[in-house]
Amino acid sequence: MTTTTEAHQAQDGHRNGHGAIAGILAYLRDRSLQPGDRLPSERDLAERLGVGRNAVREALATLVTLRIVESRPNSGIYLRHVAREASFEALVMLTDMGGTPTPVEVAETMEVRGHLEVLAAGLACQRRTDADLARMEAVLRHTEEVLAQSGNIATADTDFHIALVDATHNTVLVRVLHAFYRFTGRRREAMFADTVQGTASLRDHQRLFEHIRARDSAKAQLLILRHMDRARSYWSSVLGD
Repeated sequence: MTTTTEAHQAQDGHRNGHGAIAGILAYLRDRSLQPGDRLPSERDLAERLGVGRNAVREALATLVTLRIVESRPNSGIYLRHVAREASFEALVMLTDMGGTPTPVEVAETMEVRGHLEVLAAGLACQRRTDADLARMEAVLRHTEEVLAQSGNIATADTDFHIALVDATHNTVLVRVLHAFYRFTGRRREAMFADTVQGTASLRDHQRLFEHIRARDSAKAQLLILRHMDRARSYWSSVLGD
């Protein structure tokens, strides 16, 4: 059985791990390191960041997995070409840690996500079950309730998109789009603070639901593309890019 002390230690370790990752990334940014540049040793990084070497070692292992840095045997840790080689999960993780995506990253991710949503809408029309439809309908009802109280529908909006992609019954697409939803989480909160945006999104979702129920792939895909284009236009105006 886990004790309170052990639980606190686990929480501290989690925070230290995130702190070490954030510290290493800040170091790379502040020193303007270039692809191929060698990072300091674990001991040096631990001293610079004020954390234990274990935390640094775990942080570096995470950054290797995310392809931000690479480990060369008997040589050290080197910075990769992040824009070309780092995984999308790296962007998601940085956002989870409080990082702010650049306007270019926002535009590019929405461009890719838009086409994935089109694919998801088409597959959902082909493969949805009665249970999938019931789940989407329940989310729509909940969204209406939130809007009736002038609330923020960010969570409900995400729930609908998750229900839609789950209706594709394609586990790879589910995983990929879940990462996109995590990446856009804070932006959704900001956008749907405006109930006008929330009402427009709900209207699209209701129409999309009807197209999926009717298995009308053409209409569903056209609607989701317009839905994403509107969101992209909104963020382009907000971010000035």
